[in-house]
Amino acid sequence: MPRVLKAVRLDDSDAQIHAEACDADEWVTTGGFAVCDLAQGLHRAAACRCASSFLSLTRDARTTLAEVVEVTEADVALFRDQMRQHLVLHWKAPDADARETADAEIDYTLDLASSFPAEVWISVRRTVNAEGLIDEQYNQYERLLIGAHPPPA
Repeated sequence: MPRVLKAVRLDDSDAQIHAEACDADEWVTTGGFAVCDLAQGLHRAAACRCASSFLSLTRDARTTLAEVVEVTEADVALFRDQMRQHLVLHWKAPDADARETADAEIDYTLDLASSFPAEVWISVRRTVNAEGLIDEQYNQYERLLIGAHPPPA
């Protein structure tokens, strides 16, 4: 089964650091296509945090943590269409460009998520390398089972 990413919200901290924070369990992409000019230190907003966050599939919201989850091929097709529509309607991208960008980003997210086991959490850190290109480093964390404690023995 394909694997994708969804937002994790442990508390309200994302709402404090992102201009718009993802909701818990909101579908997200790596967001690498929407990174500011890190080499020049230029950001479109002071609280952009694009160097350390994932991007919502359907809106300009970000999250610090994402969970790797298994989905169906039908879900993936829906995600492609939702992201394309978002790029056309909200970013004013031409349909052909939106389709190409959505497909590339969904494919990249699928590839990345497949490199991790399902049900782990990941974070991202983007830095600029010596050639001026963006490197991405992903860290993996065991998923917390909040409220799911075994019964006492």
